[in-house]
Amino acid sequence: MGTVTSRPLPPRERTSVASSIQTEDRSFVRFLRTHWRKLAVILFLALAARSVLLMTAPPPNGDAKARYIATAINILDGHGFSLDQQAPYQPSEAAVPAYPLLIAATYTVFGRHEMAVRIVQVFLDLVSCLLVGFVAFNLAPFRQQAPAAIFAMIIYGVLSWFTAIWTTDLLTETFAIALTMAAIALSIKASLSSNKRGWLWFVAGLVTGVAILTRPDSLLLAGAIGLVLLGRVAIERSWVRTRDLLGFCIAIPIVLAPWTARNYLEFERFQPLASEYGLPQPGYIPAGYLHWIRTWITDETYFSTVFPPAFHIGAASLDSNKLPNGAFDSAAERQRVLDLISRYNQTLLFTPTISDEFDAIASERIRHSPVRFFVILPLRRAASMWLTGFAVREPTNHGGLLKILPFMSPRFLLLIRILSVLPIIIGGGLGLAWFSRGSPFLVLLWLVVLGRTVFMAYFYAPETRYIVEAYPPVIAACGVTLAVFQLSLRRVWDRTFPTDTGGPDRIGSGRNQSKAHDVV
Repeated sequence: MGTVTSRPLPPRERTSVASSIQTEDRSFVRFLRTHWRKLAVILFLALAARSVLLMTAPPPNGDAKARYIATAINILDGHGFSLDQQAPYQPSEAAVPAYPLLIAATYTVFGRHEMAVRIVQVFLDLVSCLLVGFVAFNLAPFRQQAPAAIFAMIIYGVLSWFTAIWTTDLLTETFAIALTMAAIALSIKASLSSNKRGWLWFVAGLVTGVAILTRPDSLLLAGAIGLVLLGRVAIERSWVRTRDLLGFCIAIPIVLAPWTARNYLEFERFQPLASEYGLPQPGYIPAGYLHWIRTWITDETYFSTVFPPAFHIGAASLDSNKLPNGAFDSAAERQRVLDLISRYNQTLLFTPTISDEFDAIASERIRHSPVRFFVILPLRRAASMWLTGFAVREPTNHGGLLKILPFMSPRFLLLIRILSVLPIIIGGGLGLAWFSRGSPFLVLLWLVVLGRTVFMAYFYAPETRYIVEAYPPVIAACGVTLAVFQLSLRRVWDRTFPTDTGGPDRIGSGRNQSKAHDVV
């Protein structure tokens, strides 16, 4: 009997076999089925943590009460999309409609109780937790997919208080996070699917459109996904990639069309989103004064001092004694600003002349120190937002989680905030910069994170909540970093303490995946 010699597979067939094995093992659904007990424990702990936050949450106020709740109630009462709480109910363009509609739908089903909206947001956040796991699973190297997803879900579900805390506020952040992660997950799924499933890009565009109607700054998300698709069209030059790009781009205006038409009929002008400054109706905003604020503001410390005069016309004075020294470059400039503030306080109205003079001072400050304006201040704003507003003097202003620790000093609370988020940022940075460098989805995540960071760093109002949609991709990348470190530590342990069986299986270690990968 002759011996049978195996011939090596041709490169195309070898690639096909490797792809089929890898696709099978990369199934997130299979991961969910295999590790459902661990994931159930993570989600239960995440639910428990958010329940504690709900029980300590203060009543809604500010934008939550005056903008979103008021609009939702007017919608249900048949007064249209208006912020007014008594007749006449004038149409408003202060906010985009998706979140007020979510509140209105929740009120319709469960009654007009703020707690019902918060509970809905908690479950939306649990969905976001699963989506973070999905992104980490597909971002990780082949042998670390399962542990990366588990670590990412642990971080987001249990440790990421700076995203979970928004479930207690009737603001757009939790809904925006869920939509952002859904759009990213659909983009990844569409990239993994065959060319015949291009409809997924259309669905991703629909979700992105809803995200834009939740927060207009989600245009940054649309831009990130669009740039990735445009890059694929430029590289591959195929009809399939062009079709994907067109499907995504067409879906967004389909979602925006009804709201754009409503605004045109109500205000007789093209307005696809909302007022840039959150005004209910078109009105005057002292843009020169806001330009001057941009030349020195770095965090939320002085928000209550400088912004009410600009946005609450005739209702707020401006106290010059509360301004920082960094708002002035010289004694002469300080006197000019004090004179302008005195003129404003006489009438509590910003005239175009006063605003223009503030604008002139701002231009002089930029010419005097362009590096400060274009480099130093944006970096400080980015650091403040990413480190949950570490420079804010009143760290308990969120309520909820921080108000259950009243015995701690503000400085100590600030330290806790920094130490709780900094390791996650470092781990996420390592994951995005190094451990996920072979992932085809890396560019998308970088664009999402950097695009939002850069844009908000140059914005005149660096609120910490404006960066919150960028945390989940970073947390997914941090899960990848922890999975790689776990594998490295396991190898060191096995070399130091060798055993015949190789030791007990670790959390989602994926030994079978490793063997399949090695065989191929």
